[in-house]
Amino acid sequence: LIDIGNKLNTVLGLTQFNTALGLANLGLSAIGFAVVISKLDQIDSRIQNLQQSISELKDKIDRSLLAKAKSAINVAEIALKMSSQTNRKRLVTEVIQPLLEAEHYYQAAWDSNWNENNGILAREYILILSLVYVTEIKCYLELEEHEMALKRLAEAKEVLEPRIRKYVKLLLTENPSGYLHRDCQGVSLSSVVEILKYVKGESDASKLFDEYIRPAIFNSQSIKSWTDSIPLRSRNAILAIIAPSLIDTGGWIIWDPIVWDPPRREAILSNANQVIATAQSMIELDRRLEGYRYEITEMTRLGLSYQEWQSLVLPPRSSPENLDSKVLLLLLA
Repeated sequence: LIDIGNKLNTVLGLTQFNTALGLANLGLSAIGFAVVISKLDQIDSRIQNLQQSISELKDKIDRSLLAKAKSAINVAEIALKMSSQTNRKRLVTEVIQPLLEAEHYYQAAWDSNWNENNGILAREYILILSLVYVTEIKCYLELEEHEMALKRLAEAKEVLEPRIRKYVKLLLTENPSGYLHRDCQGVSLSSVVEILKYVKGESDASKLFDEYIRPAIFNSQSIKSWTDSIPLRSRNAILAIIAPSLIDTGGWIIWDPIVWDPPRREAILSNANQVIATAQSMIELDRRLEGYRYEITEMTRLGLSYQEWQSLVLPPRSSPENLDSKVLLLLLA
């Protein structure tokens, strides 16, 4: 009973740790392979839409490896339902190789897209990488290879964190005060400042306001002057989120005022809150990685198997509670 009590106290500590990070659920134990597949399908659909909207990308998106990764995840899900531990571990081991291939491919794809196509697929590639890494880490946990799971998680953070920061900075634009214009509905000052904290690595909100918002806020009185001042890379990244069909590829090479014709400007203003929400979700994704590390470390310290850990942190399978609605990490629309 004392041992169980200590373990339950640890779970409570994890909840408090997660709350301190501003997260609602650690997520790693609760993310099922079926959920991962569902999210990859959504991302794949968005990539197809972008591909159809932007002819220059048609020959640069290879979706076959994503299909291969999804197939591997399906095998992992089947393996974990097997009663034979030997067969289960054999199949889970086989799943890891195609996941590694996907990680290398999409890391290179992110870099290429960032350099050649202004990062309009940056969000999608970040999410694919995140989901694939999480699946691989869960596979190692199923194999009781906790140390390897931590090593792979460390690599995931090393790969993802700088790319997430670059992407969030791109969405914020060089003049974040523009998002506070009265025409940008649903965007709060606190949201913009919190994103600035992450991008600049500065915790002093007043200092950030004085340095990055106060001097420029009057320059945003004219919403046209703000939209015209947004760098080309940020323009396309923003439109990729809210209106892929409005991306103007002509603006990638030279300054093209038509990129901000009325339909495009209206799309930006009416959906500015979606851009801010995307930036916030990317920041949460980065923070979740630290939550994962803490979760696996505690699992190892207590000498628990992954299955034992899940029995502590998850409701019984017969529970009517809907887990999917509570898992925030990587379940981005």
